[in-house]
Amino acid sequence: MDWRLVGPFRGGRSVACAGSQARPQEYYFGATGGGVWKSTNGGTDWDCVSDGFFNTASVGALAVAPSNPDVVYAGTGERDIRGNISHGDGVYRSTDAGKTWTHIGLKACQTIARIVIHPTNPDVVYVAALGHIYVDRDLASGKIKADPNRGVYKSTDGGKNWKRVLFKNEVSGAVDLCMDPSNPETLYAATWESWRTPYMLNSGGPGSGIFKTTNGGAKWDDISRSPGLPKGIMGKIGLSVSPANPKRVWAHLEALDGGIFRSDDAGKTFTMTNNSRNWRQRAWYYTHIIADPKDAEVVYVLNVGMGKSTDGGKTFGSVGTPHSDNHDLWIAPDDPKRMIESNDGGASVTTTGGQSWTAQDVPTAQFYHVSTDNAFPYRILGAQQDNSTVRIPSRTFGSGIAATDWTGTAGGESGYVVAKPDDPEIVFGGSYGGDLSRMNHRTNMSRAVDPWPDNPMGHGAVDLVERFQWTFPIVFSPHDPNVLYTCSQHVMKSTDLGNNWFNISPDLTRNDKRTLGPSGGPITKDNTSVEYYGTVFTLAESPIQKGLLWAGSDDGLVNLSKDGGATWTNVTPAGMPTWGLCSMIDASPSDPGTAYLALDNHENDDYKPYIYVTRNYGQSWELLVKGIDSESPVRVVREDTAQPSLLFAGTETGLFVSLDRGANWERFKGNLPLTPIHDLTIKLDDLVVATHGRSFWVLDDISPLRQIVAKTTEPFLFAPRDTIKVNWGSSGSGTVGKNPRSGFIVSYFLPADAAGIEFELTDPFGAIIATTKVDGKAGFNRTTMSAPRYPGARTLPGLIMWGGFGGSIAAPPGTYKVTMKPGSWSATRDAKLTKDPRTDGTDAEQMEQFKLARRIADRLTETHEAHAKIRDVKKKVAALIEKDKGLAKASEALVTKLSAIEEDIYQVKNQSGQDPLNYPIKLNNRLAALLPVVLGGDGPPSRGSQAVFERLSAELDDILKRLNEVWAKDLVQFNGELTKKSLEPIVPEPAGLSQGGGGRRGGEFDGI
Repeated sequence: MDWRLVGPFRGGRSVACAGSQARPQEYYFGATGGGVWKSTNGGTDWDCVSDGFFNTASVGALAVAPSNPDVVYAGTGERDIRGNISHGDGVYRSTDAGKTWTHIGLKACQTIARIVIHPTNPDVVYVAALGHIYVDRDLASGKIKADPNRGVYKSTDGGKNWKRVLFKNEVSGAVDLCMDPSNPETLYAATWESWRTPYMLNSGGPGSGIFKTTNGGAKWDDISRSPGLPKGIMGKIGLSVSPANPKRVWAHLEALDGGIFRSDDAGKTFTMTNNSRNWRQRAWYYTHIIADPKDAEVVYVLNVGMGKSTDGGKTFGSVGTPHSDNHDLWIAPDDPKRMIESNDGGASVTTTGGQSWTAQDVPTAQFYHVSTDNAFPYRILGAQQDNSTVRIPSRTFGSGIAATDWTGTAGGESGYVVAKPDDPEIVFGGSYGGDLSRMNHRTNMSRAVDPWPDNPMGHGAVDLVERFQWTFPIVFSPHDPNVLYTCSQHVMKSTDLGNNWFNISPDLTRNDKRTLGPSGGPITKDNTSVEYYGTVFTLAESPIQKGLLWAGSDDGLVNLSKDGGATWTNVTPAGMPTWGLCSMIDASPSDPGTAYLALDNHENDDYKPYIYVTRNYGQSWELLVKGIDSESPVRVVREDTAQPSLLFAGTETGLFVSLDRGANWERFKGNLPLTPIHDLTIKLDDLVVATHGRSFWVLDDISPLRQIVAKTTEPFLFAPRDTIKVNWGSSGSGTVGKNPRSGFIVSYFLPADAAGIEFELTDPFGAIIATTKVDGKAGFNRTTMSAPRYPGARTLPGLIMWGGFGGSIAAPPGTYKVTMKPGSWSATRDAKLTKDPRTDGTDAEQMEQFKLARRIADRLTETHEAHAKIRDVKKKVAALIEKDKGLAKASEALVTKLSAIEEDIYQVKNQSGQDPLNYPIKLNNRLAALLPVVLGGDGPPSRGSQAVFERLSAELDDILKRLNEVWAKDLVQFNGELTKKSLEPIVPEPAGLSQGGGGRRGGEFDGI
């Protein structure tokens, strides 16, 4: 079952990149939820090279060995530790330039911040390990559960063995590392006291500092207090050694009196060169500095923007990048104008020193949620982190789903995006800070409908009247398209398209003031609502019982209302992690008392999966995680809309499926890449997933999964889903989304490989109208039988026509049958062809249209058969006269009458495409031109079409009557003359006829 990538083809966040000096066209970048990508043509095209090898999609560090470009190291985990980070599992190594990868350890370190490789020995490698980002912090004492797996590690055998060579303490990891290019035994390392909890970020403390070794890590000196450096608490630190002057060391430093510092004596003393806040805003998220390899006076800093100094760090000018929020930069050692840079839009390459960059059209978008609308074809909506919201058609009529098919819509980078159920052109979208907007796509007008429009920026949650999380819910009632819900710590309701909101619940959170303070740490506060806590994070109304509301908070409470919010009951599962995030509640579409809860506890440094189910309105819950990987936190769980036994779970490490109501789970991968699945939805028969690093993917037609009830050792043919009578576009390639298969999707199971499996498609009248043969593999297979079409008129080659064709005729809606025959075994399933929902033509009217089209095609075939016989006889007569001139007079009457009839059938004077404008078209062209009129759209034929057909049909009857008289009299007389000469009589044959035919409507020609 193949997944297809829909898009968008635009980059998501990247914090790691690297290039090769030896191979100037070769680059790598790491996506924060999308793996390692490689380009071999200078950044024009990219391919993911980590798929199938990595156990995590989060990449935080990359390095190519200077002495051997085939050796590449990748560190997982994200060092720029925003609230949506995914955990890593150590380091991977490739020895064939990214074709294959091997995990080489340091799994317990989780987050790898930097990798440095020896300049002449690719087996000597150093790793800066930041460690576990999320910690388990005791609220009463503030004590943090220790993580000892931090610091700088060294391997001398390519990662087979590791030795930790620098360790500060259990709450401080290594965040940056650089090597003196003139002496690989000299390295500088930065440690960072940093961690996260669900409700706060800490950046800075006594564990932050700068260290130096001159003997390959055997001994380190703490140079954090070298003269010139800040004396107070430090936070995040970026380091770089100048290859042009190794005694020059740069430090980009978070502190109250921080900034950019330069040492010209290899770290003995430092001088502050620049303290502009432009280069140290949100220091925990940026703070990177990179020295130019050729000019000691040139240095780059990365922040919201990218800065370049040419005067030794005193002043910085801006370097334009394709996207803001910059995180990593690699500069070619032999060509400072050649660079690759990572930012929140992906990665880009420049060969002009930043004057121009390659496009960021790699599908590594990070989505928090996904929804679909009720348009046809349906559209997929979501909010892309670090970009805009988007709605994308699930399929198109063109060659793929291109960027021109996307539209921006309501909301911002972090929120839910949902369309009004009964009007897909009205869309609501959220964003951080409690922003909520409504977009009318008919008028392209947007309106702010914030429930509590008091901007919270910079404040801790404790200061707020209404606490809105980064991704607060926006949910339409499945019972009333005018009822809309959203959530702060309260559940809110609107019945007038968001113009007015009313609280329908008390505070449904723990409201523990110890978790509502400001975030950021001792130096730089950072309050954007990512860390706002004590909020209702998920809400669902039962699709089958109006007013039955389930609410889950981010601080571990589940509440239920059976009366539309008038009263609420705490139904939190017993034994559930106290502070676990209720990531998603799914109200069962089959039973009002059943709901599924996806609980995510990784922000408390607990990576176990948690899925709870209740079947009695929350009175009791059961944990259902058998088969899910032990380190796969669950983000979402959904019950199938048609088969209650079928469940899907999106986790931090991919998708899982259960066929038995959650009792057992198995990984459901196929060609879906390893990536976090933050949300998923079932639309019609399709499964749509929102990945957090690889854009939107769709699994078309999950109906076979609904039919699996037990394992079998026999072949099995699944009943195809209904197929819509539409002429869809073709599949996409390159940087466009892929369209699904068209026609009947036929799914089948084979117990063993089988060749030459026959498939037949039978129409509602019992006729076999299509056949195909395929080879199948053991297991699940899919093939496609095109939506049925009937042959149109047979035609003669070389005819010049205007406004007509004899092509195939689309089958009408109805119940067809697919038969599968592997060997002596066979099975037949109904296959329904349904009408295009955009048309108002009924099934009966389309059948009437189909029947008239067939009659026209049949009559057109009759004209061409008559024409072909006339041509055949005239050709044979001419050949005989060529041999016996005495036959000319005997054939005169026959040829004259045949030519007259031929000229009534076809305009024989036509020799060029526009001759029909000079010489009137004849009967065959008039019939052919009527066919596209009758088939123009799905609906009954008009009275005019029927009348014209009857008129043309009568004319054809008259022509055929005249022709039959010629055959009965004139041809017989001529054949008598041939018999006298002992020659074979002529038999009229419709030679040269073929299926198909051409011609265009006149309006398609320029100037008509």
